[in-house]
Amino acid sequence: MQGPIQTAYKDTFQSTVLPVFERGCQSMFQQINDSFKQGTHEYIQQLETHMKNRKQREQDTRDPMIGQLQQMMDSFQSSTDQLASSISATVRAEVQHQMQMVVGNLQESILSHVQRIVKGEVSLAMKEQQAVVTSSIMQAMRSAAGTPVPTAHLDYQTQQANILQFLQQGQLNQAFQQALSATDLNLVLYVCETIDSQQVFGQTPCPLSQPVLLSLIQQLSSNLATRSELKISYLEDALMNLDHSDPLTRDHMSSVLAQVRPKLITFLQQDPHSPLSKRARRLLMMLQGLVNH
Repeated sequence: MQGPIQTAYKDTFQSTVLPVFERGCQSMFQQINDSFKQGTHEYIQQLETHMKNRKQREQDTRDPMIGQLQQMMDSFQSSTDQLASSISATVRAEVQHQMQMVVGNLQESILSHVQRIVKGEVSLAMKEQQAVVTSSIMQAMRSAAGTPVPTAHLDYQTQQANILQFLQQGQLNQAFQQALSATDLNLVLYVCETIDSQQVFGQTPCPLSQPVLLSLIQQLSSNLATRSELKISYLEDALMNLDHSDPLTRDHMSSVLAQVRPKLITFLQQDPHSPLSKRARRLLMMLQGLVNH
């Protein structure tokens, strides 16, 4: 019985149980496969949806940032253009300013150089003219005196003694003539201080000759910074006593007065509040009137 039972069991297992088991396994595996495929498909769809949503969110977040970044770039470009324009204008203005300063300094330098040259030439010409005028006036003084007045070899004390002797004798013209011929302003001032101006110019006619008056005006005006009141007082009286009809005065008055004018202007500029300013201005007006006469 054991052999037939085993054989029957084996045949039954192979013909019935095994096929049923195989079909059950196939069905189960098919179901598992379908479930896996469906699950995988759903997962892929969910993942794609998630990625799309994430991409959309990132894009939504990124677009404003890109817009802001673009605005910032546009603003930076505009600022750069404005800055470049401003720097260009500033540099151009600075260059123009520097050029103007350089040109101005160059003009001032050239003008100053030309002024120095012209001033030197004019000063030299005035000195030469003054020397000619002085020489001419001195010659006229000696001619008027009749005899030469030798003073170059005399010392100051001797000349002072001679001048004092002339003054004591009432020879005012000779006293001034000797002081002026010595071309020593101290001697001229000594005469002016020793004798009152009214004693000289209060007489009619004036005891001083025209050459002496011209020389006195010329030498007293050479330096008005010292003994100003005495010099201006004598200048006023000497100018008032110039004789326009005298040939020597007509020839040399313009040259002498042209030398006095800048001295008075310099005196006024150096001390505009001086008590003598009014008298100095009156002298300038007097000079202008004499030149235009």
